[in-house]
Amino acid sequence: MKLKDYLKELYHCFHCHLCNVGNWHELDEWVSICPTYAYFGFESFSAAGKIEIGRAFIQGKIKKPSSRMLQIIFGDLGCGACHSQCKDLTGLNIDHVEFFEELKTKLVEEGYGPLPKQADYARSIQRNHNPYWEKHEKRTSWLNSRIPKGGKIVYFVGCTSSYRTQEIARATVEILSASGVEFGIMDGEEWCCGSPLLRTGQRKLARDLAKHNLRALKDAGAEKVIFSCAGCYKTFKKDYPKLLGRTLDFEVLHTSEYFWNLIKEKKLRPRREEGIKVTYHDPCHLGRGTGLYDPPRQVLREIFGRYFVEMKRTKENAWCCGAGSGVKAALPDFAIWSATQRLEEAEKTGANILASTCPFCKRNLEDAEKKVKKGMEVRDLSELLSERLT
Repeated sequence: MKLKDYLKELYHCFHCHLCNVGNWHELDEWVSICPTYAYFGFESFSAAGKIEIGRAFIQGKIKKPSSRMLQIIFGDLGCGACHSQCKDLTGLNIDHVEFFEELKTKLVEEGYGPLPKQADYARSIQRNHNPYWEKHEKRTSWLNSRIPKGGKIVYFVGCTSSYRTQEIARATVEILSASGVEFGIMDGEEWCCGSPLLRTGQRKLARDLAKHNLRALKDAGAEKVIFSCAGCYKTFKKDYPKLLGRTLDFEVLHTSEYFWNLIKEKKLRPRREEGIKVTYHDPCHLGRGTGLYDPPRQVLREIFGRYFVEMKRTKENAWCCGAGSGVKAALPDFAIWSATQRLEEAEKTGANILASTCPFCKRNLEDAEKKVKKGMEVRDLSELLSERLT
């Protein structure tokens, strides 16, 4: 959808500010739901404000974006909380996440974005096929055992678990191996999925990555591809078909879905954990991004039973960890603040462990925990399951 095609619908935004608060029908009270508005405090950082900025830019009323405008637009988390509130409560027929990504893309095409740190990791992706300035040949350095290359079932590891949260990759491999499932990885043929680029308007390079990854998976013989990264999962499931104009040749599953299927099939038998409370943080890309809410909770209930507890803001109303859309790289103080808010909410449940299903969420929540020292253990679902297999 071209940016100008949104214009008619943008006029229907009447600044009700429901994009900034949680659905009170679900929560019985007004609860903050938009991290950027809560942190920066100006309406321009809210969804309604960004809609006004976008409308002015489309109509040519903004000739040259200011640095402040670029911070507002490229500081958008893409978490989708505004959209989940707006579509349920006002009937505005616009996908905010999609619109803001289109706006970023247009700004990049005209030479006005992204933010410096976001452009920097794009250069790394071009050179190293990952955003972390790590050598591509070290992508599988986390492996403790030999895994076949390719096959009918392929584990797409993702850049963050390959280079930063390697414990998630190792735990995922341990679980798959314990289940007896034959699976492979792509080894050096796996490149960045392109999510960091798509979320920051750098679409052309993302398209090249998509073409490579789909070609490599086809050559690998993949019929089912599983992801432990919520960002990779959403990018393949939602973005690749739109980006390339075709359906995928294989089934796409997040590991939480796949783990739950293996448990139901009795291929995995986790032991029950008593006395340790755990709560769950919905990653934005997995939850609001693809509608996947239940499988992670089902796995956690299988392990922790009645000791699995929920935070106030969950599922469609979940608070973003603050790491998405290149914000952790470009605006680190804001990202840590958002994660700290989530840690405080988790603490109120009495939980010992804050679990999630996204390496970006884990990393940012862990960074916040190191700073504020709430005593909260931050773990990925894969780690919790692999440690409790019988």
